[in-house]
This record gives sequence, structure tokens and C-alpha cells, in this order.
Amino acid sequence: MDSYPKNHELGRIDDLLLEDSYALSRDVPLNLPAIQRAWPEFESSFDSLRGRRMMGLFYDDLGVYRMASVRLDRDVNNDLNLDETVVPGGSYLRLRLRGRAPEIYEQIAPAFDVLFAFVDHDASRPHIEYYRRAGEIDCLVPTVSTV
Repeated sequence: MDSYPKNHELGRIDDLLLEDSYALSRDVPLNLPAIQRAWPEFESSFDSLRGRRMMGLFYDDLGVYRMASVRLDRDVNNDLNLDETVVPGGSYLRLRLRGRAPEIYEQIAPAFDVLFAFVDHDASRPHIEYYRRAGEIDCLVPTVSTV
């Protein structure tokens, strides 16, 4: 793995190892206006956002942005009219952003630029924005495993 600073002006950078996660999803074109229009409708598909792990998966090679929420036990009997996907596990490099909207959203693209500069990117997996809570977003770039 390439070396990188643990602390960057945008936030802390860490290595992560994630397991595959099963999620409910919806795909939209990979362009900002389409993504911004789609999020409110996607979120309204659920009975509540409480306990949800909301994320966006970037499939650059396909031109697709996949909104996803890890499946919860309460989703089993609900027909939410959403697609199903697997959020791929593996090694990731994460930069955690903290701040207020809308400024924090403006830091997402620069955060990914920082991560791509420090890592050998695994193009077979999407890079991910994970909305942890209000004011906290993890930007994750999949890395080529050295194991």
C-alpha cells in the first residue's frame, strides 16, 4: 500500500477491511443533477431512515451512481419496489469528512481526489460515499489487496 498521511486537512485517513453487505438500491445516471433529484425519492421509499446505512456507490465505468441502504430486518416483508445489490467488501482507504451541509457535500469530490492520489485503486469495485450521520460522510476508495 502507498504511504499516506493519517491526518489531512479534509479529515482523517484510515485503512478499512469491509465485509460484503446486502442492500436495497436504485441506480441513476452518474451526474450531479440526477443524483440530487433522486435522493429524496429513494429515501421516501423507506418507512423510516432510523437505523439506515445510506450510501452512494460510484460505478464510473458504467456511468452509474447507485443509491443504497443496507438491508434491515424490518425490510424482509416490505415491498419497497427497490433493486437489490451487494456492497462489495474488501480493502478500502477512507477519508472521513465532518462539517455542515451544504459545505460538507462540496468536500466529497476533493476527498476522493485525495484518496485516489494515495492508493492503487481497485477499479473492479465502486468507490463509496457513506452517510454516517448528519455532518459526517465517509469517502471510501477500494484498494488493490496486497494479501
